[in-house]
Amino acid sequence: MEMTCKDPVFGEMAYRHRWYKTIKLYMFGKEWDVGVAAKAYSGKSITEEQRRSYSEFFDKIEAMVDIIGENIKKYVNENLYELATDWIGARSVGSVNELAQMVVPKTLLFKQDGTTIMLFDCVWDEEHGIAVKTIPEIAIGSQDIFL
Repeated sequence: MEMTCKDPVFGEMAYRHRWYKTIKLYMFGKEWDVGVAAKAYSGKSITEEQRRSYSEFFDKIEAMVDIIGENIKKYVNENLYELATDWIGARSVGSVNELAQMVVPKTLLFKQDGTTIMLFDCVWDEEHGIAVKTIPEIAIGSQDIFL
């Protein structure tokens, strides 16, 4: 049987190796089903740091989505030559909405210390994907760097 909780900030969450739920998120000109995950070991509670980061992210959701999109666009355009080795049809990005053809948002992860990371599948690295850390500072790279 799956454990569930009704967190005062996250809302209804289920536990399977972490607390999670699925939300609708609008980014890159499209609506996506995205997992929200709060890292927790052995079914422990969601931390206050995770709640603060969740509130901060969703209080500024439009700005956060813009920051994520602009950082992925910049990353692709600045690393196009390297990305082209694994990405047939590699091309620069002119508009953030073009990213919908290149990346798929999968999980918004809240680590126990409040670090917030959006994880994406991407066409240039199907095995590892790409991640954008938004809290406490902005950083972008392979998911392996952040997990």
